[in-house]
Formats: sequence, C-alpha cells, structure tokens
Amino acid sequence: MPVLMAKGQQVPLIRPDGRPLTLIRMGIGWQPAPRPGLLGALGLHRRGHLGTFAALYSRDRFLDVLFADNPVNPDESVEHSTALMAEDTADAGDTESFFARLSRLPPHADRIVFAVSSFDGSTFATVQDAHCRLVDESTGHELARYTFPVTGPHTALLMAQLTRTDGTWTMTAIGEPATCTTFPDLLQAIQRHR
Repeated sequence: MPVLMAKGQQVPLIRPDGRPLTLIRMGIGWQPAPRPGLLGALGLHRRGHLGTFAALYSRDRFLDVLFADNPVNPDESVEHSTALMAEDTADAGDTESFFARLSRLPPHADRIVFAVSSFDGSTFATVQDAHCRLVDESTGHELARYTFPVTGPHTALLMAQLTRTDGTWTMTAIGEPATCTTFPDLLQAIQRHR
C-alpha cells in the first residue's frame, strides 16, 4: 500500500528491507475538468496544453531540465517519457513519466524538481486534479502518491522534489501553484521553493 502524502510530507527512497532505491519512476498525471452545460453532461472535457518537467540541481545551481523536447540528460540518469512503458501506468492515470537511475546521477547532483507547466497561456482551469507517484521501477510497486485538486488560473504546478542528503534520497510533496509564461519563469518558481 503506497504512502498517501500530504503537502510538505517527506518519504525516504528506501525499500522495505532498508536498501536504497536505485531505479525509480515518477509518474505524473492530471484529469481534465468537465465542460459546463451540455458538453459537460455529454462527458466532454476541456483540454489544456500542459507538459511535465524535471529540473536537476547541484547545491541550488541549475544543471539540466528534462521534458518532451529534451527527454534524456547526457549521462542518461534521468529520462522523460510520454509512452506507456509499464503495465500499471495506464491504470494509475499517469500522463507522463520520468525514470531516474539514482545510482548513475553524479555525486554533485542533489535535487530533482518535478513540475507541470504551460507556456502557451493554458491554465489549470482546464484541470480538476493532478497526482504524482513514486514507483520502485525494479519491482513495479507504487511507494508513495501525492494527489491534490489544482483547478485555478495558474499556469504551472510544482509537484514534488527528490533531494539527496549524505547519500540518501528523499521525496517531498510540494504542491505549489505558480504563474509562468516562459521557461525562466518556471526556474524562478522552482528556486523560490528550495
């Protein structure tokens, strides 16, 4: 049974036997909000143009960002995917995923922040809820899930972050809305939530 996280809650990235996780998936998904009136009654939903991002840092210094147009970082430790790469992905409601080979990340990389954003003016008024979930990719078991309502005029949502301290990784639920019209805006929003 996964840990159902609350905002600000932390979960260590360790297996039940105490060994550290080395290969994880961060599944991220959202549900479109129903349209008002007849279109909503027919089950038609509003669609926004949202995408997911994973920003890598070293002691608050930006290193790289992974997303649809830049899906793999140079050392191949983090990878973005919109494809269904595991049987449980569709059932879990994931829209996009990031795979992280934590043991392959360079020692100076100590933070990965996961966010959903739109740079074309689409807002979360088109979304009724969102989630991120941590999966032990070696077993397929979901370890933690953070779900929250997100409808609103904001254009970005900081979902969660992974941080490394003394060799141990921890997931923290963030759940902070932001207004971003450009990629630098998104990076500034991430920097404000260290």
